[in-house]
Order: sequence, then C-alpha cells, then structure tokens
Amino acid sequence: MRVILIDDEALPIKHLKKLLINCEIRPIQVVGEFMNPLEALKNIATLQPDVVFLDIQMPALNGLELAEKIQAIQPNVEIVFITAYDRYAIDAFNVHAIDYMLKPVRKERLHKTMERLQTIIYSHQHITKNNSISLQLFGGVKVVLANGQIQSMKWRTAKAKEIFAYMVLNHEKTILRDTLLEMFWAGVDVNKAVNQLYTTISTIRHTLKKYNLQDIHISSPVFDSGYQLQLGNILIDVNEWMKQLKALPTLSIDTYKQHEQVVNAYEEHLLSDCDYIWVESEREYLKRLWLEHAIQLSKFYINEKKYKSAITVVRKLQKLNVDEESHYFTLMKLYDAIGDVSSVEQQYTLLKQTLKEQLTVEPDKEITGWFEQWQHQQAKLKS
Repeated sequence: MRVILIDDEALPIKHLKKLLINCEIRPIQVVGEFMNPLEALKNIATLQPDVVFLDIQMPALNGLELAEKIQAIQPNVEIVFITAYDRYAIDAFNVHAIDYMLKPVRKERLHKTMERLQTIIYSHQHITKNNSISLQLFGGVKVVLANGQIQSMKWRTAKAKEIFAYMVLNHEKTILRDTLLEMFWAGVDVNKAVNQLYTTISTIRHTLKKYNLQDIHISSPVFDSGYQLQLGNILIDVNEWMKQLKALPTLSIDTYKQHEQVVNAYEEHLLSDCDYIWVESEREYLKRLWLEHAIQLSKFYINEKKYKSAITVVRKLQKLNVDEESHYFTLMKLYDAIGDVSSVEQQYTLLKQTLKEQLTVEPDKEITGWFEQWQHQQAKLKS
C-alpha cells in the first residue's frame, strides 16, 4: 500500500509515519511526505499513491480543495483526512474521503482505518479490466457489461447524474467552470456554487470508480477554470451508432441487412428518462436521423414486397412516435396486404384512442375514408 502524508506541520507527519511503520497491516510504504500542498500536488502523478493522509487547514490550498485536485489526477486514490477540528466532517465526506480522523491520531483508530483501506485497495487491484464495457445513453445513463448485462447507474444526487451526462456528450472538449456554474447553479452565490461544483465532480469520480469505469477520466486542463472528460477505452452507444450509420453503404437488396441492424440498434431516444433542457436539440437531431433511415428502410421493404419486415420497422416507428398518424395508416395497409383483418381493425381503433387521449382530435379524413372503404370491401367478401 503506497501512502503519502500531507500536513503543513512537521510533528503530525512524524507522529503518523511512526504509527504507520509500526502498524500490523502490511505492507505499507510511505512514498512521500509534504508540508507544501502545491508541492504534493506536483508529485501525485509520479508517486502514484494508493492512499493520501491529508490535513484540512493548510495555507495556499486547503485539504478539501487539494483532495479534489488529487482525485482529478488519480481517480482511484483513497483520501483520509486528519485534522484538529471536527467541524469539517460533512465537507470531508462530500469529497468522498474514506475516513476522517482527529489529531492526535491514536494507534487503535488508525488500525481500524488501515484494515478498511486494505480491503478496499485489494478489491481495486483484483478487478479485471474489460475494454468491452460501455456506456448506454439511449434511454438513460446505464453501464453495459461485457456479457450484455445492463446496470442502471445510481447517483448520490440528480445534479451529479446530469452533469456527468453533459460531460459525456461533450467529451474531449474543455468545459469552462463558468459555463457549468451558469447552466446548473444560476442564481446561487458564487462561492457556494463553486464548492457544490467541486463536490459534484468528486461525486462523479466516486460513482465511476464504483461501476469500474476508471478509464473515464475528468481532468482540469485549464487550471481551476474548466474540466475535460476523456473516455479512454469506454465505448458510448450514441457514438458507436453514429459511426455505424455514417459507414452504411447505399441501401439495396445486397446491403439491407446492414441497414436493418443499424435501425434496430436504436431502441430508445437519447436520455429519454431525463427532462434536461440542454439535451433536447441533440435528442431531436438523433431522432430525426433515425426516423429518416427507418422510413427509408420500410419503403424499401414495401417495394420488395417484404411486408412482414416492413411491419417490424413501422411498428418500431410507431412505438417511438406514438402521435404520428402515418405510421398507423401504413400498418393498416401492410396488414391488409398480408390478409390480417383483425390487425387492420386494431390499428384503426388504437389510432382513434391515441388521438382522443393525447390530442383530442379525430383521425385524418384520408385515413378514415380508407378504413370505411376497406370495411365495405370486407363486408362484401363475407356476403
């Protein structure tokens, strides 16, 4: 276990180091001791600690701010705060410190902390990284494991979930801190908003670690003025779908299966379980791309007289655009083409109910006229 000690006073560092050296938990290696927090920050990437023992009240940079910056450089690091004051406890756990100890540190208290750290760090080291893990944004923010299992991500706050989603959709771009404050903390006192932003970023990092998404890294390329999210090896379903769509060859009898796969891969709209105002334009853009392609594919199937395949596509169009009358009308004509009388009637009834409940209107006259003529023909066939 690689450990760094940071305190602006030499005596607490000396006392803690002695306790760690004599601790029954093995092995412990103190790889750095710093009285200057800025100097410690410069050396985090080189020293690669598993644990940082950190004082809170320090000049130049307090421990809470330093913890946030350390986690930005090394997301897997565990933070243990050591301070003479207990009033910082809530703030400490807001940045997901693993523990909070009062000075002077006692041997028995440290031993309990080290036992807990040993278990946590051991589990980190034995997680098998799998580059097949991906994030799902169609439908909501979810993790897709290598075996296809989908996990909904549970978030400590709704704000953390929303800001993470925003960062993912803007990955590789530097998002200015002021932009985030204006979008998500408008009207809030600036100092309070900045502290809440630090806490939210820390919460996001903690959640990523919980779901084994350590490849996703949030850095601060513009010191203290912005953030950048990098995906590493993590795939995003929206990005992959767009790549597949752009790579499609011209639709033909030889390539329609490829087009079918791309249409089927779009199962729900972008972040459809979230009502974020900022996502609406991107959601509508992706929805329009899919609609155009799905309609093109359904028309191809109809021209090729592959009516059952066309029905599958149009039913999906109907599911994702329940208010669009044309999909019900197309299905009515397709079911008529394969002789499925009950499904034609069912589609018309469903259309009437949907329009009445959601828009309080009747079906278009063209659709009603077609259906009445169809009913007349069916009555003739029966007689």
